[in-house]
Amino acid sequence: MALWLSVIMLQSLQTLTVLTDIQLPTVDGTIHQTVRLPLKHNISQPAEVFSLEWRVIQNKTARPILISSPNSPSPFIPATFLNRVEFSKSTAELSLQNLQLTDEGMYELEVTTSDGVPHKSSVFLTVNVAVAKPHIEIVPEVPQVERNVTLKCSVLEGNLVQYSWYRCEQPLSNGADYYLSHNNSWLTLLKTQGTDAGTYRCKVTNRISSKYTDFVLQFCPTVSESIGAGYGYIGYGGYPGYIGYIILIVLCYCWNKKKLKPSKECDVIYENSHVKEKLSQTASGTRSVSNRRGR
Repeated sequence: MALWLSVIMLQSLQTLTVLTDIQLPTVDGTIHQTVRLPLKHNISQPAEVFSLEWRVIQNKTARPILISSPNSPSPFIPATFLNRVEFSKSTAELSLQNLQLTDEGMYELEVTTSDGVPHKSSVFLTVNVAVAKPHIEIVPEVPQVERNVTLKCSVLEGNLVQYSWYRCEQPLSNGADYYLSHNNSWLTLLKTQGTDAGTYRCKVTNRISSKYTDFVLQFCPTVSESIGAGYGYIGYGGYPGYIGYIILIVLCYCWNKKKLKPSKECDVIYENSHVKEKLSQTASGTRSVSNRRGR
């Protein structure tokens, strides 16, 4: 029995050539999940089965997963697949648990009948990671018209991811006004116009999942437009506008205050007028006395 198993394992570990032009049926598995490989023998009489083997072929090299024969009480399973395999002895179907990315490859079932004729069937297993919700980044952060704008789409999780872009539910491809990167993850709008504003959708898919994110593109005014907008706000209601009116009111108030305020010279004359009056009276009195003495 040990010699028979050794011969089978040596045959399984030989390098095999995989014909790439043969289209195999495909099973899409999800990482850490269980997948059933839909292969089973179609031999009418199970007693005709001499041996049965499941193997995985990766990089043109075969590794055994399970070897069984009618005379063995239980199938032989290598340590790398132990506790991960569920096997139906009646149909020879195989289920693989706790899938890993390294499990991806071609799986082959070979049933050898008692007359020594092998019967082979194969299936290709893909191991996939579900995509996460995509994130969209805009460059530059402050988009303006007449300039190029790039939307960058990325995902943190997922393998074999395919990107696609939509606007108004219509798919976008390379055109005169925009172009896509080699893997479609970047969308660049060329010399944008106001009509380019709107909602853009990045959709990411792989063999087992699909998600999308919408991005609303809005343009910021240019420097000249900002200045015009500022003057428009200041001059709202017509020239000179709110601030202009405030400045005129302040200037008029200051001018009127200055006009109404008496000068320093007038203040001195006003404050000393009674002194001047007394001095004039004294002078006139002195002249009267002098005149009397002269007579």
